[in-house]
Order: sequence, then C-alpha cells, then structure tokens
Amino acid sequence: MPAFDYSGYDSAAKLKKGVIIADSERHARRLLREQELLPDYVGEVSKTRKGAIFGWRETRANNFDLAVLMQQLAILIQSGLPLEEALKVTAEQAETDCQRRMLQSWRSEINEGRSFSDALSRSPYQIPDSVIAGVGVGEESGHLHKVLQRLAEDIETSAENRKTLARSLIYPFALLATSLVVVVIMMIWVVPKITIIFANSDQELPLVTQLVMGLSNFTSDYGIYVFLILVFIIIAIKKFLQNSDRRRRWHQILLSLPGLGRWIYMANIADWARSLGVLLSNGVPALAALKISSGVLQNTHLRRQLEAVTEAMRQGSSLKKALDRNLSSSGFLVQMVASGEASSELDKMLLRVSDYYALRLRNAVDVFMKLINPILIVFMGLVILSVVAAVMLPIMDMNNMI
Repeated sequence: MPAFDYSGYDSAAKLKKGVIIADSERHARRLLREQELLPDYVGEVSKTRKGAIFGWRETRANNFDLAVLMQQLAILIQSGLPLEEALKVTAEQAETDCQRRMLQSWRSEINEGRSFSDALSRSPYQIPDSVIAGVGVGEESGHLHKVLQRLAEDIETSAENRKTLARSLIYPFALLATSLVVVVIMMIWVVPKITIIFANSDQELPLVTQLVMGLSNFTSDYGIYVFLILVFIIIAIKKFLQNSDRRRRWHQILLSLPGLGRWIYMANIADWARSLGVLLSNGVPALAALKISSGVLQNTHLRRQLEAVTEAMRQGSSLKKALDRNLSSSGFLVQMVASGEASSELDKMLLRVSDYYALRLRNAVDVFMKLINPILIVFMGLVILSVVAAVMLPIMDMNNMI
C-alpha cells in the first residue's frame, strides 16, 4: 500500500507533518480529516522522498534510528502507555525527520486496527524480518516492552560489528587514495615546473630523477585515460556481481582470503548467532528463527550454507549436526551449540557465541590498525622523499660543477 507525505493543521492551528499509509491520495486526505487534521499538502512518498529519485518505493530503515525508537517505545510501554499513545509521544520527540516519518507510518497502520508487527511489515521503510518476527511474538506473549529492548540491543550490536569491519577496510583505502591524489597533483603540476630546468641541459640526470620525470610525463599524458579505465572496471565489476550466482562465488572467494576472510566470517556469524539467540529467547519457533536469522547475513555464500542448515533441521537433524555438515570452519560454534542443546539453553549459548566473535573481530581489527598505520606513514614518506630527491640531486650536481 502506498505511503504519503502530508502536512496539515490541527484544531489548534498548529502545522503537523508526517507519513500516512493509504490506498490513494483521496483516501489519505479522508484519513487525515478523521484524525481532525485539515490537509494542506498530500503527496506520495515515492515522489517526494529523496531516495525515490532512483525509483525506490521503500527505504531501508537506518539501524541507529530503529534502535533508538525501539528503546524509547520499550520505556514508554513499560511505564503503562498504550502502544498508539507511545508512538505518538515518541514521534513528537523524534530527533530526525526519518524517525518521525517512520513512527507516523506505524501509527497510521495501528489506527486502522492492525497489529504492530503488521504495521512494521507494511511500512514504507524496510524493517528487518527478525524485528518484525520478534515484535509479533512480543505482542502474543504480552511482553512487548522486553522484546523491544532486546531487539534494540541486537540492532546496536550488529551495527557495531559491521562498523568495526568497515573501519578496517575503509581506513587503509582512504589513506592510500589520499596519498595517490597527492602524488598525482605533484606529478601533474609540481614536478614539471621544477624539472623543466633539467630538460634542456646536457647534464646526466640521476636514475631517481629520470623515473620521476617519466612518471610525471606519463601521468600528464595518460592519467585521464587510466582514471576512465578504472571507473569502467569498477562499473563492470558492479554489473558483473548483480548476478546472484556470481555474487555468491565472489563472496566465497572473499571468505578464502587470509585475514580478511576470517574477519568477514566472524562478523557474519556474530550477527547470525545474536539474531537467532534473540529470536529463540523471545519464543520464535526454531525453524522460523533459523530462516529469519539467515537473512541478516551479508555474505551470500554463508547465507546459502545456513539455509542448508535450516533445511537439514526441517528434515529432523539437530542444529549441532546440521552446522557440522553444512557450515565450514564451525568447530567452536558447533561445540557451543551442542552445549546449549544439551543444557536447554541454546539461546544463551548463541548470544555468548556472538559476543565471542564480536570481541575477536574488534581485537583483530585493533591489531591491524596498529600495524597498518606506521606502514602507510612510511610508504607516504618514501614517496615524498623520492620526489624531493629527484629534484634536489640534480641541483646539487649542478652546484658541484660550478
């Protein structure tokens, strides 16, 4: 069902803005009047939201926004407020437009008699299936505030794991890209102006000067073509990976890389174990929880393996045996799951597994950052030293000749 941005005036002549779910613009205006709002503007979200420029009707909910809203709703519901009133209060105190629109879209659905989990699934913002399933169980059990609090913690932890992995990848590339930009600027604009004094002399230039001048000439003559080729390669790779089978094979290759592959494995398994543990602790049936938690995995090769685990359990296997047969590098995970199944505390064991892998990931990234920093600094220093030497050595030779 479409979502509509709206602005309108209440009985106190105050301007209200938000999002409402309706079949059409006329239906949206009627719903607003039923809420005692005089519509001023109503427009379909897909035509007014920035993300819709690319043709998207739905926008993925930001992890930070979702966690904040779940925590606030949990507190208000625990204090005795009805869900609809809690949504209204939270929307009035929302820090961002995104949070306000999300809350108002949920409230609009609930005002039409739907459950909170249905409101989340019908929202114009894409909400993770694990959150929708958890909320559904919370509504049925009467412990919605506890479930919302657990889900908020789960979202924050998963986001932190992904941020840790991203930081380990982005920082070195950003530093290398900055170094490359500096070198290109020097090669195109700085070096030619300095070395032109050597070009017409009969002096034999040092090897380092010849190399730097040759690199400067190549960058000036062909740099733009190299840049365009790189852009084309990036676009071609992105297009190539749009195919699900090719993307899965690429993700399999990433998992086999030394160091990086292990980090990707730990980040994904930490997210999966936490999601599964939270769902099981909230009362979601095991098979449904396994199916939903597999969807949180970013690596499609691991997702395929865990979908095979779900299928094996559907055929009667225990989780321990299914993981042992279908998931690679799962020794520690299998032992913890076996312990959890034996003690009937599988949900708690899975949360411990998640914490273990998250801690290992953070420690590995911290060690990597401590090692890569001096290496990159030395590299940049050598590049700058080479350029300085290429300029200064011929000048010193000319002075000696004089």
